[in-house]
Amino acid sequence: MKVLSTGIKKLDNIVGGGIVEDTVFTIIYDTYSYGWALGIKILLNRIREGDFGVILNTVLPISSLDLETELFGLKIREEGEKGNLVVIDLFATANGINYPHDYVYTIGSLDPSTYLPKFLSVYRKILEEKIKEKRPIGIVITMDGYKLLMGENHSIKLVQKSVAIKETARITEKRKRPINIWLLNKDRVSKEYISWLALYSQYIIEVRSSEETPGYEVMFVRKSPLPDFEPGVYKLYIKGGNLKIG
Repeated sequence: MKVLSTGIKKLDNIVGGGIVEDTVFTIIYDTYSYGWALGIKILLNRIREGDFGVILNTVLPISSLDLETELFGLKIREEGEKGNLVVIDLFATANGINYPHDYVYTIGSLDPSTYLPKFLSVYRKILEEKIKEKRPIGIVITMDGYKLLMGENHSIKLVQKSVAIKETARITEKRKRPINIWLLNKDRVSKEYISWLALYSQYIIEVRSSEETPGYEVMFVRKSPLPDFEPGVYKLYIKGGNLKIG
């Protein structure tokens, strides 16, 4: 069992040492929270360690997404052009946007019944042409957007099938194992949906914004598979694109 650093020392400590490879790290937040930025920071830090970023975008045009993530240090276009990440763009697929960038991929259509084979075909191409021997670090921006595009029941079933495919890959492949980060705005989904995603997540962090003090949030660390982990409540401060856990 290999444990990887998030690149955020305090976060590593509070989850029991880091992120175990081949696990799902879910970050749940509310409408006004910047909790999602934790996932962006982890992705950026792992890219700096030599891993390869795979963004599954369900919610925004690339220009808007790049603007959001750049605040926290991740310049999607720049990293894509350097060959450090790709975007599998379901938002562009759904809305007929054709980007000229070679780091942006679409999958043709979003029929839930044919989505997974098409997605896997694109992902295998990315593995062969871009990721190669690197470790993939996948991030879904966002799981609530995935639910919107696929429908709640279909998206849960697709997650289940993806977990099964991941297990088969673990058994049959000899490449570096990935980390998966799921970002989820809880205000856009049902409790049942959250419950299903929690089942398939090995790590769960929930961040709640403060109406009284913008920039100060409460972070509940709820789940980790590591033996040194203890659930706890922490403070998350956001200022000028920086995150601090207290």
